[in-house]
Amino acid sequence: MSKSQPTAITAIHRADHESFAASTLFSQGWSVLHRALEWDSLIEFLDTSTITPDVLLCSTDLVGFESALIEQVKARGIKVFLFRSENQKLDQDPLAIAMPTTALELIGLVRGSIRSPMVRETPRENPKNRAKVLGITSAHCTAGSTTLAINLASELNTTGKRTLLVDAHSHAPAVAILLGEQGLQNARGYQQVGAGFWAMEITQSNTVESIAALDVALQEFDFIIIDLGATHDFAQQLSGRRWSGETLVWAASSADELWVVAKSDLLSLERLRKLSQELLRNSIKPAISFVHSHSKSGRRSSVADESFSIATRALTPTKILKVPLDSRSIAAAEKSQETLYQSNERSLLRKRIQEIAGEMSG
Repeated sequence: MSKSQPTAITAIHRADHESFAASTLFSQGWSVLHRALEWDSLIEFLDTSTITPDVLLCSTDLVGFESALIEQVKARGIKVFLFRSENQKLDQDPLAIAMPTTALELIGLVRGSIRSPMVRETPRENPKNRAKVLGITSAHCTAGSTTLAINLASELNTTGKRTLLVDAHSHAPAVAILLGEQGLQNARGYQQVGAGFWAMEITQSNTVESIAALDVALQEFDFIIIDLGATHDFAQQLSGRRWSGETLVWAASSADELWVVAKSDLLSLERLRKLSQELLRNSIKPAISFVHSHSKSGRRSSVADESFSIATRALTPTKILKVPLDSRSIAAAEKSQETLYQSNERSLLRKRIQEIAGEMSG
């Protein structure tokens, strides 16, 4: 077992519920160290094992279980998820929750739990007022995910939507530089950069506050656009302990859509193919779409489109979007530290992103 592999113990009375929990964790790369049938067995394992599990999944109807005993397990540094029995009333144990009914619901519940001290309670949401959340990642570097994120957020804002742009590009943040908003790098939470337009940068020092701010932002904005940068080792980022993966975990559990941006040259397609296979093996909430960036017109377009489609066939994407290559307009916008709307609203790339934003906001 690798050090980065998350670990768990199950202590669930009903065999079908325990089997569901254990198999779901196994399928997502977790190691289930012990499957206790009663409380004494659980404690005996913890006392003798050389490995301290990350989480315990326990049901209140486990033989020998008492609510007061949970504190003994928490004192060992283990995150506890307590599931109430079917006949248990809500007020009998306020810490107990209903057993998840789907694999996505269960893995979403436990996925962020191993990031101590970043563990947070999931807030109650009002789905009627909830922001639409879009995570934008890329299969490789220089694919154009940051350019797309900045300008899509800008275009959504021009349609009258309150929009939050999030720079979660942990190793190479760029939004503050490209928009001339240097204050983002030291800000806590999000700050206004235009009428109805806000931005924030997630760093190692503000990760906890930023994730909490995202939870609040769900109720304050119409759209949240997150630039996740290039994604490598997708499963490890979801289950690892690094701060740089925290926003990806949040997006995997909270986003409505995840767009994967890639070019269609040989190396880029290989990276895209690998990421597509990783996405297939890991359960996440958002619907997945692919963005063919730097697309060209003419005969070469059909060949590149076919290659791009083949590279993504491991999944059945919600859609495949094409974004044209427009290096001159991008360079001009970067030089003036403006969006495409501000620097050259007639550019091909700006018009395409405007079209996409119109479809999203309509």
